[in-house]
Amino acid sequence: MTRILFVELAVLVSAVFSTVGASPAYAEESEHESESVHEAAHGFHPNFLGAFVGVTSESRREKGIPLGIEYERRLNKYIGIGLVAEYTFGDLDFWVYAVPFAYHTGRWKLYVAPGIEDGDHGSEPLIRIGAEYAYEVGEWEISPQLDLDFVDGEEVLVPGVVFGKGF
Repeated sequence: MTRILFVELAVLVSAVFSTVGASPAYAEESEHESESVHEAAHGFHPNFLGAFVGVTSESRREKGIPLGIEYERRLNKYIGIGLVAEYTFGDLDFWVYAVPFAYHTGRWKLYVAPGIEDGDHGSEPLIRIGAEYAYEVGEWEISPQLDLDFVDGEEVLVPGVVFGKGF
């Protein structure tokens, strides 16, 4: 069921991008574009603030709806560190707090985030691994994201979308 929801979410995001004419946030440099012009137009911002919405797998968080906020401070073009606070609504309520260590390569962001899950089962340590792909829509960034949380011997799949802005 989670796979079906993820596919529906991916189709929705793709439809939005094709409708508004979005371009990838870190478009490839053309042959005629100099590096300095490219960096000025598509360079990274040292700070990023975003809102997350997604779904969880049927296991531990019982197909809940996570809503979250995330902040990232880019240390350089490739490396960033951040904070995530995410609340999952559903039959059981959960909070996830994590500190992602991110690696950026073009439009892709890969990360690992140690943290805690605080919910009806008590507080448990977790490790989140994830990936996202950035698109620019005007001054905003929309990033489909896929996370996998390892907590208390269980795995929780968390696909979703981040809406945010660099500054």
